[in-house]
Amino acid sequence: MTIDGNDLDRNRPLRSPSDSPMGRIVEMAFSGLWVVRQRGALAEIGGRLYWSDRASLEQAAAQAGIPLSADVIHTGRLDTGSFDTGRG
Repeated sequence: MTIDGNDLDRNRPLRSPSDSPMGRIVEMAFSGLWVVRQRGALAEIGGRLYWSDRASLEQAAAQAGIPLSADVIHTGRLDTGSFDTGRG
C-alpha cells in the first residue's frame, strides 16, 4: 500500500486493495444463477452481476481480489413438489 499526501489531505481511511469487504455467495435456486453480496447489496464484478455456475463466480471474484466467505446462501423452495393449499 502506498500513501501520498492527497490521501492524508482528504482525511480518508487508508486501505489497501486487499481490504475489500468479504463477499457472500448466493445461489438463487429458482433461476439457477449465482451472485455475490457485499455490504448487503449485489456486487458487480468485472461488469457482471450474476454467473451461471459457482466456479465462474469464484474465478471472477479471485481475479478482482474479492475474498469470499466459505458459507453459501441457497435460496428457493425446499419442496419442489406441487403446491398444496391443504384444502380437500
